[in-house]
Amino acid sequence: MTHSEMNFSARGVPPCRASHSKGRVRSDVLRKFGLLGIILAAMASGCDPKTPSAPPIAPDKPLTNVATTATDTENLPMNAKYTDTTKAAGLDFIQSDGSCGMRYFVEQVAAGATVFDANGDGFPDVYFPAPKGIGVCTNKPGMQELRQRLYLNDGKGKFTLKANAFDTETAYGITGVAGDYDNDGKIDLYVACFGGNTLYRNNGNGTFTDVTKKAGVAVGGFSTGGVWFDYDGDGKLDLYALRYCEWSIETDIACPGPNGQRDSCHPTTYTSARNKLFRNNGNGTFSDVTEKSKSAVEKRRGLSAIALDFDNDGKLDLFVANDLGPNSLLQNKGDGTFEDVASQQNVALGEMGQSQANMGSAMGDYDGDGDFDVIVTTFANEPYTLYQNDNGYFSDVSTLTGIAQATRPYLGFGVLFTDSRNLGTLDLFFANGHIFPSVAKTTPAATYKQPNQLLLKGAKGVYSEAKDALPKEDVRVHRGACQADFDGDGRMDILATATNDRPTLLHNETPQANWLIIRCVDKHGCATPIGTRGTATIGGKKLLRQIIGGASYAGDSDFILHYGLGTAAEVAELEIKWLSGKTQILKNVKANQVLTVKEN
Repeated sequence: MTHSEMNFSARGVPPCRASHSKGRVRSDVLRKFGLLGIILAAMASGCDPKTPSAPPIAPDKPLTNVATTATDTENLPMNAKYTDTTKAAGLDFIQSDGSCGMRYFVEQVAAGATVFDANGDGFPDVYFPAPKGIGVCTNKPGMQELRQRLYLNDGKGKFTLKANAFDTETAYGITGVAGDYDNDGKIDLYVACFGGNTLYRNNGNGTFTDVTKKAGVAVGGFSTGGVWFDYDGDGKLDLYALRYCEWSIETDIACPGPNGQRDSCHPTTYTSARNKLFRNNGNGTFSDVTEKSKSAVEKRRGLSAIALDFDNDGKLDLFVANDLGPNSLLQNKGDGTFEDVASQQNVALGEMGQSQANMGSAMGDYDGDGDFDVIVTTFANEPYTLYQNDNGYFSDVSTLTGIAQATRPYLGFGVLFTDSRNLGTLDLFFANGHIFPSVAKTTPAATYKQPNQLLLKGAKGVYSEAKDALPKEDVRVHRGACQADFDGDGRMDILATATNDRPTLLHNETPQANWLIIRCVDKHGCATPIGTRGTATIGGKKLLRQIIGGASYAGDSDFILHYGLGTAAEVAELEIKWLSGKTQILKNVKANQVLTVKEN
């Protein structure tokens, strides 16, 4: 999350590329020989480390590019285009960070947004938490009027603020974590806050009831998010809550900024916190099994989490992006316990073998090999890191794929794997924004407000930035990012939030290609069966997707399986793999529809 301004310096020169004429650098070189192998390969190609990096080489591992193998793409768009429709959609408001000039530590991470169907009409709605005035800011003008917001979607991408949606207000809200924990088909909401989290049960009519005390999921202190997932396979969603550090108004320390004014201190000033795991008892209550499950053995600074089955053993594991420390990869042992195998599986550290300022995270099978890869956003001058999964072992391919070169100048929070062009390829969206308002005083090349980025995946698995795809005027202190097809046209739109600013709804206006959206309901009636997989076969090629829980930063995306089909008019076979272990197969599924699949 945060680094002191005196530490805001380059952590090494940008990596250069190896010549294509010398052969391709394999990802297994990194595995076998570490960073030295990459450096030697670069030296052999005559690369000058003082020269700014050129377009990167492609990994030798064949990366399945569905856009050029599953469909005919000659007449399809190779560029994406998004338009800012925030005002027209009815989402044009200022999401305050609750600040009044004190630069309280928690203000740096505020705030996100969460996409979910709040009223059961089949359309993705949007929840915005409310960071409120704290400490001496509590009674400042305007602070008492700050309220969390729920906007209902009419199905065409127009939103209306729902009055009196919640029967209570939250503490300093940072994000919402959505999930149907009681299997009644209505999606509930857990709000992560500083000052105490809140669980809202969905009443089914666009209103919510605070059941925090009854459910037993109150978490105090500084919470940054979480994820719903069924870790023990009993058909009920359990809850993993992230905590950052042991900070409070009473323990706040004012550190001087570059101009002598009060500023936030470095995160290591405060003790790291322990995350929490709550097991769903099935009767509306939860039990704290953190210690018993070994799911938070170490205190870390957790900022995002993803529920994924990284080793394809049928059990949901957890990836946790930790700031200023190693990431966690909690392998589900199947006996109610977890083991952190991040170091063994090579996903704990960054390219240089050091801990990074890991913030947002996302998962997706970007290389089409049937397992889920992970990407994390980091601090400026640290590359956003793409960990390529090969049968449960990860390789850092950030440089090989061009991501490191494109992202080093920025500080990222939200991140999405998104099929922006409906070609069956997973592109990347990054929500960028610094944490120090005065960063330009110490680092002239850096800015507080930053543009977001869209990186398009090319035919050889290399990403390149589409500089004209996003509105150039959208330069803000961005934080959260989430996605959904808000207007029902089959193209995934993106919502990005910004600190003390308005959100940005990016309407996808890329020329249309075919698509398929799948909503899933499991045999227990859960409307968010997180971890459910869908594999679509098109032209002999396979697209793997998952109902995702957690991910990005400070907000969930719509709970769907989205497939870009290019010119394909149908999916030859759609295989749904449920967490129960059952597999359901649909044949010849027509394109350009939203289909609900129920576990039989």
